Amino acid sequence: MRAFIGRHAAKIATCSVVLSLYLVARPPQISPEQRDALAAGLKFQPTYLEPVDNGHRMRTIRDVNPSVRRIDAWISSVGAGIALADISGSGRPADICLVDPRNDSVSVMPAPETGDRFRSFALPTPTAGYDAATIAPMGCLPVDLNEDGRMDLLVYYWGRTPVVFLRNGQSELSSAAFTPVEIVAQREIWNTNAAIAADIDGDGHVDLVFGNYFRTGDRVLDPKAADGIEMQHSMSRADNAGPSRLLLWREAASAFVGFRDASGALAPAMLNGWTLALAARDLDDDFLAAAGPEFQKYRGLPEIYFANDFGPDRLLLNRSTPGLPNFEIVEGVRGFATPRSKVLGQDSFKGMGADFGDVAGDGRPALAVSNISSPYALLESHFLFMHTGDSEAWRRYVAPFRDESGARGTWTSGWAWDIKFADLLNSGHPALLQAIGFLKGERNRWAELQELAMGNDEGLRHPGFWPRFSEKDELSGRDHDRLFLQKDGKFEDVWETLKLDRETVSRGIATGDVFGDGRLSVAIARQWSPSLFLRNLSPNAGRAIVVDLRLPGAPAGGTRAAIGAEARVSLADGRVVTSVVDGGSGHGGKRAPEIQLGLGQVPADQAFNVEFKWRDGEGFHTRTAMLKPGRYRITLGVQETAQLEPARIERTP
Repeated sequence: MRAFIGRHAAKIATCSVVLSLYLVARPPQISPEQRDALAAGLKFQPTYLEPVDNGHRMRTIRDVNPSVRRIDAWISSVGAGIALADISGSGRPADICLVDPRNDSVSVMPAPETGDRFRSFALPTPTAGYDAATIAPMGCLPVDLNEDGRMDLLVYYWGRTPVVFLRNGQSELSSAAFTPVEIVAQREIWNTNAAIAADIDGDGHVDLVFGNYFRTGDRVLDPKAADGIEMQHSMSRADNAGPSRLLLWREAASAFVGFRDASGALAPAMLNGWTLALAARDLDDDFLAAAGPEFQKYRGLPEIYFANDFGPDRLLLNRSTPGLPNFEIVEGVRGFATPRSKVLGQDSFKGMGADFGDVAGDGRPALAVSNISSPYALLESHFLFMHTGDSEAWRRYVAPFRDESGARGTWTSGWAWDIKFADLLNSGHPALLQAIGFLKGERNRWAELQELAMGNDEGLRHPGFWPRFSEKDELSGRDHDRLFLQKDGKFEDVWETLKLDRETVSRGIATGDVFGDGRLSVAIARQWSPSLFLRNLSPNAGRAIVVDLRLPGAPAGGTRAAIGAEARVSLADGRVVTSVVDGGSGHGGKRAPEIQLGLGQVPADQAFNVEFKWRDGEGFHTRTAMLKPGRYRITLGVQETAQLEPARIERTP
């Protein structure tokens, strides 16, 4: 034995070191019994969604530019999107806008079990000046852009510029009740994967940011194109995508809305990432509130996060004034033991989804980012950037965030896309939902992809250098979505425990209080298969304050969602719960633009002091209101508060 050990000492030592490092790096697993107990309070009723027949044939892959035909499955891997919103004017976000790539449709439908309030319909694809066969919708963002109190639908595409479908005066909800309006003056071919609405310059009106993928003019979906397209020129530092766009609101009327292209305010380092997701939220208010008067003009302005494929993401610190957008790129600070790619803004990963949410309970939002983190495949890391507590870092143009995804259990899951925080149990501790999967097929192509990823970047931009990724090829297509619940500050996945479906390929996630009972339902957009709606019937859910937070409409009248406004409440245990009226953060999913504050197990008649912060054309404002659990509509700047629904949770055995 001594002789054996002597001969193999080096090998034994090496294996021991590797095993030790693996055991240290491998996150500890909770037992199946503990996982069952953690998920015991959750219950969902699933329903699959089908698109409206728009006259196009159903298919499972796209026709693409001849130069990328050998990788047509890769090119066809995006396009599923979903949004929850109050499109019909029911007072609840009980309507769905579904983008289904199988027939390139944009369907508007009532959510399952909300009644036959209107007949589902499909929006047309405006094709004036464009070839209809080369256009595909990529997402739908419900937002009242002309400020008349009625929900409009912004649709963005591969193959053309975005279009807003303005709700017109027709009383019956149908495709005829929406008038398509061009919002970009020049006719161009954009290939857009992300869109977000936010008051960027603080003038009180909602602006638009678009994240583009392939270059402007690239005819990606034109099978007859004479010119080829260019792929990314690096797997980790690519900056040859189509430029991002910033459109500032300019004017509106009942049948019109106009924007000014202010993309020139985006510096070159902000422009040409291969953007797959956007997220916006005011991150520096704790610093601005305590800073000198010269900083007060920036209060309430949203920071913007660009999640970029094949290269570093970007966080833009917003220092705009009305009509004059201005940004600074801010990054995190690398510690001694921190890999560079785990530092905010210095990563080389594949940013696929992004969302801000309340994790620590200190009033400072965390940032969750999806990448590709699939064991035995491409094992990068998802991010969970937590605030360091150093608010003065903003003064130094440093982002006070560090990645804690390893310690908190979210660093790996699979090939991930959209990611959303959602307090599904109204506990004051949000869950984390993640859309998973890439290509579902029969031929495993991981070896070829790994070889491509390790190859010379110089060949990447040329599609002919790529291995074949076509129909029936398989890359992370037999995984399942993730639903992480918190236990002792750590996130644990309970998707399979809930007996939800698997071997799916998902893209977008939307949430909303569809049934007015305070419980968030979930809608998941699937690529090349039926999308999924999950009604939340969790019997042990706590109570919540849900607010349809509004601003007075102008100039067309009515009221509109107070995009970017924030609410916060302090709970008895000292935890601060926050929520914002979101304008479309993420990849392919858009949550309902409402406030949702989970309170835990509290009496139905207990009142809470809720603080609201918002910005309009006159500046930054705060207001407090004493609210009991339930559903409300509040118009900011007006003293009246309307309680729409009492606190009601139907508890089932």
